[in-house]
Amino acid sequence: MTMSHLRGPQTRQPSSPLLVRGAVAALFPRVPSGPALQLPRRAGELVPAVTLEELKGAQSRIRERSAPGPDGVPNVALKLAIAARPDVFLRVYTTCLETGVFPSGWKRQRLVLLPKPGKPPDEPSSYRPLCMLDTAGKILERIICGRLEAFTERPGGLSERQYGFRKGRSTIDAIEDLISTARRAIAGKRWYRGTKKYCAVVTLDVRNAFNSARWDNILAALRRLLVPEYLLRIISSYFSARVLDFTTDEGPESYEVTAGVPQGSVLGPILWNVMYDAILRLNFDGDVRIVGYRPYRWLSASLAQWV
Repeated sequence: MTMSHLRGPQTRQPSSPLLVRGAVAALFPRVPSGPALQLPRRAGELVPAVTLEELKGAQSRIRERSAPGPDGVPNVALKLAIAARPDVFLRVYTTCLETGVFPSGWKRQRLVLLPKPGKPPDEPSSYRPLCMLDTAGKILERIICGRLEAFTERPGGLSERQYGFRKGRSTIDAIEDLISTARRAIAGKRWYRGTKKYCAVVTLDVRNAFNSARWDNILAALRRLLVPEYLLRIISSYFSARVLDFTTDEGPESYEVTAGVPQGSVLGPILWNVMYDAILRLNFDGDVRIVGYRPYRWLSASLAQWV
């Protein structure tokens, strides 16, 4: 929070064609996906219209000073337009849900490569890929996300051991869960017939996790949560024909995205949680507890010190 208020020189993005293309290929791997989801709308299927409350809730989350997406429309202008003619936006977003079409223009993502401090500049892993998206599309994502949460946050939804990207939960809660588990394990006496045990903490970090998530696995996980078909259709459309735009010294270029959830999107975190939920539900022999959390660098370091 403090660092966000400090102004400093802007970090220069890499522009060498060889470097940028190599980073794009490494950070956005080609992942073969299963057959496209075919869910034609059934006669009489109910698709709830977007409400004014949903639209205003999504609009209120727009940061006016944030950079616009590829369309260049300032966020403040979009907020004023929604306030002036909410009926137009309600009609557009409701039509998207009814037809199961996420507009292609909102699926273009402009790449920003953020250098990681202290990392060699010639390695793709030294950059964090941020995807700039049109804010109008992110509002639709916010509406879809709100409806998905009705299924992920209900009893039987996401595992209680998932602490990342969820309301009312944080990495601190995950740390407290881990510490309380360890305290229970080592409680008691260790000598003859004692109940005291040893406790080992094993941490796992998935490399390039967001950009390598398989779309067919996400859709299959949504099916297991009994998400309505109209949401499955719009999310399937959200995944299809995604395009990444980037610039090098030789000019603008485009790249077909075949997997992953964009870092900087609204839907990315919840879809990530849905796909990895099955891992948190694995049954192991013995006293094993799996905890999922959003890794922050300083918390990971503190955890390593505690272990």
